[in-house]
Amino acid sequence: MATYGYARISTTHQKFDSQEEALKAYGVDTIYTEQESGLKEDRPVLNQLLKVLQPGDTLVIFKLDRLARGMQHLLTLIDSFTKQHINFVSIENHIDTQTPTGRLLFTIMGAFAEMEATLIRERVLAGISAARKNGVKLGRPSPTQKIDQAIKQYIETENTVLDIVADCQISVPTLYKHLRQRQIPLRGCG
Repeated sequence: MATYGYARISTTHQKFDSQEEALKAYGVDTIYTEQESGLKEDRPVLNQLLKVLQPGDTLVIFKLDRLARGMQHLLTLIDSFTKQHINFVSIENHIDTQTPTGRLLFTIMGAFAEMEATLIRERVLAGISAARKNGVKLGRPSPTQKIDQAIKQYIETENTVLDIVADCQISVPTLYKHLRQRQIPLRGCG
C-alpha cells in the first residue's frame, strides 16, 4: 500500500512549493506534479497517476481545487476511488474518505469549490462585458496597430529607432520594411 501525492499548478507564474511541502510533511511516497488547468479533466500526469493507483493505496492532495475544478469531475474521481478501495485525502480541507465524516465534508467542500469557480468566472465575464460597453478594446493590439504606432512615433518624435521598436514591441527590420512600403523617407537620408 503506497501513498501518492498529486500537485497541480495552472500557470508558469505559480509554484509547487507549498503543495510539495505539505505532501512531504504528510508522508507521501511519490509526488506527481502537473502544470495544467484544473478545468481540464483529461490531464496526462493525473491520468498516469490514476493508472498507478492500486487497492489500498492513498492519494493525497493539498486542496480539492488541485485535483479538479468541477464538482462532477471530483465526484466521479472519488466514486472511482471508492470502488477501487483507494483512500483519498485533502490536507487543507481536512478530508479523509475512509471516514463517513470525511466523505460528507468532501461533498460539501466540493460544492463550495465549484460555486466559487463559477462566481469567479461570472465576475470575469461581467467585467469584460462592462469594459466592452465602455469602449475598451480587449486583447493584444493587432500587429497593424503596433506598426501604425511605431510609424507615427518615427514621424512625429525624435525617439530613436531602438526606443520606438522597444515601445511598440516590433523588430527593427519590421519598422524599416513598413517605412519603405509607405514611402516614408528615412531619417538622415534627405
